[in-house]
Amino acid sequence: MTESWTALAWGIAALGWFVALLLVLAWQRARARSVPDAAPPNGGIDPLSRLPDRARFIEATAREVNRSQRAGHPLSVLLIDTGRLRWFNQHYGYDGGDRLLRHVAAACLSCVRDFDLIGRFSNKEFAILLPDATLADAHVAAARLEAAITANSITLKDGRVVPVTVAIGIATLENETDTADDLLIAADIALGQMPQVADT
Repeated sequence: MTESWTALAWGIAALGWFVALLLVLAWQRARARSVPDAAPPNGGIDPLSRLPDRARFIEATAREVNRSQRAGHPLSVLLIDTGRLRWFNQHYGYDGGDRLLRHVAAACLSCVRDFDLIGRFSNKEFAILLPDATLADAHVAAARLEAAITANSITLKDGRVVPVTVAIGIATLENETDTADDLLIAADIALGQMPQVADT
């Protein structure tokens, strides 16, 4: 009889521990759901160009697409391809490639309006969002930007001077059902139709 009561007591204790374990796991899951996602370690900023990174730029683009559609305002985007980045890295080292990217980033910053949005879109691409800009406005902005980028050459740390060329794809928001992805894909397609800067 004593052995039966002992076995029953152990069974009840084990069941209690099992229930407690389930409660702890449920609490941990609930707590994990309530904690917001951690911010990216770089704060959404590309460390080289000091511009918003791709994720942050896309988030801002989605908000601006919604705002433009609600207000019925035009919205355009420029996609800037540095093109020769690999060539710079191969011939002048990664310092040369970094100088190219910083040069293009600085030119972009010098050409944008206070309310334009700019970001590092990919390894060799930058993007500029132009609120309230029609396709014609975007072409004017692209011409101004290309002139600013190519007006000055890059001076390498050994003193050599290297010219810079870029290709720029242009797109504008077409209708109220377009998404940020639609706009950026259209710019990428337009960029693909441009005479590309050889990266050889």
